[in-house]
Amino acid sequence: MLETGYVLAQRYEIRKKLGQGGSALVYLAYDRVSERNRALKEVSASGNRQMQNIVRREAEFICNLNYPYFPEIFETLATRQANYIVMEYLEGETLANRLQRLGPQPWQEVRRWGKDLCLMLDYLHRCTPAVIYQDMKPDNIMLQPQGNLRLIDFGAVLKIQEQEGGLRLGTRGYAAPEQFDGEKSVDARTDIYGLGKTLSQLLTGESPGGYADKGVRKRNIKRYPRKMERIIWKCIRENPKDRYQNCQELRKALCGI
Repeated sequence: MLETGYVLAQRYEIRKKLGQGGSALVYLAYDRVSERNRALKEVSASGNRQMQNIVRREAEFICNLNYPYFPEIFETLATRQANYIVMEYLEGETLANRLQRLGPQPWQEVRRWGKDLCLMLDYLHRCTPAVIYQDMKPDNIMLQPQGNLRLIDFGAVLKIQEQEGGLRLGTRGYAAPEQFDGEKSVDARTDIYGLGKTLSQLLTGESPGGYADKGVRKRNIKRYPRKMERIIWKCIRENPKDRYQNCQELRKALCGI
């Protein structure tokens, strides 16, 4: 862990720790060259080698994205102690923080967010080869002051053809059943499941249980249209064949409310 005031690579001055998740730490750092704040993601070099590879691939992947709603990557750094990604610092708050601060969100706002997230996921799914995000949850969605959403933390992005070895990522409660079954593949419907769990939590304020947890709590139905409930139920069906088959289908359903 880097101390406040430490200067990495004679350039990035650590201002504070922003958060921690899994095996990674994220700091707010001041770039003495550009004179701008940056986010600095750190993964210990003594940790799991697969996780180190994921950090490297995360940086490479985001650098190749041509889409305005993902964070910009500036460079990667490596020391004997850790590997680092220097990325754009995003102003705003995560939807998880907003939920904790304000409670359940208005269904109209959740619908708008859902439509925007469908566009982001659809972009990833249409990459060649297809990319599955695999860790959709309020903690990984940044709401900027102007109202735009940005997806953060691409550590769980694994290209389908690189999933050999049984390593699966995701957060239990949001992750689809197939993410914990090494014999099953993941695809766009996997992300649709996670998005459904995310929308449910934003509407109800209740954290999801395990993947067997079924749908939206009945006592919260009056907070939003029944059609919204039916959409979420379809997103989180256990069998991928019973879900929306792509994000365009899901977005069309949300637009129809």
